[in-house]
Amino acid sequence: MTQTEVDVVSMIKVLATGVKLEDNFGGPSILHGLQEVLTELYGDDYELTYYQTTPLNEYASRDFNFKTCTVPFNLENFGLSLLRNEEMQEYIRDVKSSDIVVDLLGICFSDNFGSQKSGYLRMLINTVYTFRMLAVAKFFRKRTVKNTCSFGPMKNKSNQKSAAFACKHLFDVVSAREVKSRDALIYDAKVKKEILLSPDIANMMTFSNNNVFDEKPIGISTSHQIIRQWNGEAGYIACMVNLCRHISQTYGISIILIPNEVQPLPDMNDITVSREIQEKLKEEDINVDIVDSSHMSSKELKNVIASCEVIVASRYHSCVAALSSGVPTLVVGWHYKYEELLRWYGQDEWGIPTAECTPGKLISTFDSFWEKRAESKKIITEKYPEVRKAVIKTGKILFSK
Repeated sequence: MTQTEVDVVSMIKVLATGVKLEDNFGGPSILHGLQEVLTELYGDDYELTYYQTTPLNEYASRDFNFKTCTVPFNLENFGLSLLRNEEMQEYIRDVKSSDIVVDLLGICFSDNFGSQKSGYLRMLINTVYTFRMLAVAKFFRKRTVKNTCSFGPMKNKSNQKSAAFACKHLFDVVSAREVKSRDALIYDAKVKKEILLSPDIANMMTFSNNNVFDEKPIGISTSHQIIRQWNGEAGYIACMVNLCRHISQTYGISIILIPNEVQPLPDMNDITVSREIQEKLKEEDINVDIVDSSHMSSKELKNVIASCEVIVASRYHSCVAALSSGVPTLVVGWHYKYEELLRWYGQDEWGIPTAECTPGKLISTFDSFWEKRAESKKIITEKYPEVRKAVIKTGKILFSK
């Protein structure tokens, strides 16, 4: 056997799916993290292919130097004629030639995104369709991986049954990014297999050390998702407006609003939330800029976050991006995924649950946070190697043949 033949045999082929790369920072940051883990484990001896369920655009794919495609089948075009489709045949070839098929979806089986009741058959169909790439991979006897993500809360029976079915029949190996997520699978869904525990793989995404700004601003990572989950006395918009006013009047430091999820939606997205905050502040002659996230690559957006003095964030992967680049982060969160992320970086005190968030509490917490930012930065920087080591340790198990 020649050296070239040995190299081909030893190369691992990974097919990934499960996140949306367009108009959303979370999906690309997870995929960048996956690429970094594979590079750490295999050097150049791996091949990564990504399949997305929706069409790709230029901004989504320009960050990546590997093959990106659209899954060629859905409920509308499913049928026998599909098997003769050239794109479908290419897709099947990619699945059959892969060693691992990995789903990257960041949060699964959560009551926060709907807890409607459904019969077992409907649940079964919905679960298989959601993870259809892994279902096809199982048909061809490929190793399937549920990449590190959040699970639950899942007190709803349909989510419990869906999680139990997926973990038993669709996922060969499963990893959670929080203890509470692992507990939800074990105690609520009654999953019997081992659940690995690891920080989010997006912590591995690289960034530039070159500052984007002449003077470091304070970043506010806005969120329409938190408005949907909000249960505090004062609204999210009111809290952010009051905080920005306080920062402007007390510290005189520039503020940027950072939309994370910018796809067009019927009611609102992070851009519309940012604009509402901006308009309310403009009435008081307080200027805040909005980062043009919709025309940035994910690497460019992480560089913006990494160039901030501090971040106040309500988007999970903005928190990951900030902490993994050494930026002190104050979190207003709606899920236990935020508190456990802060714990990985020794930042437990800088999280405010939505139920406890009022303008007064947010402002007083920010003042303490601002005063201790140098200390926080030091701790975050010291903790990052531990986070990275934990991701790679789990990656060795997830992404082995």
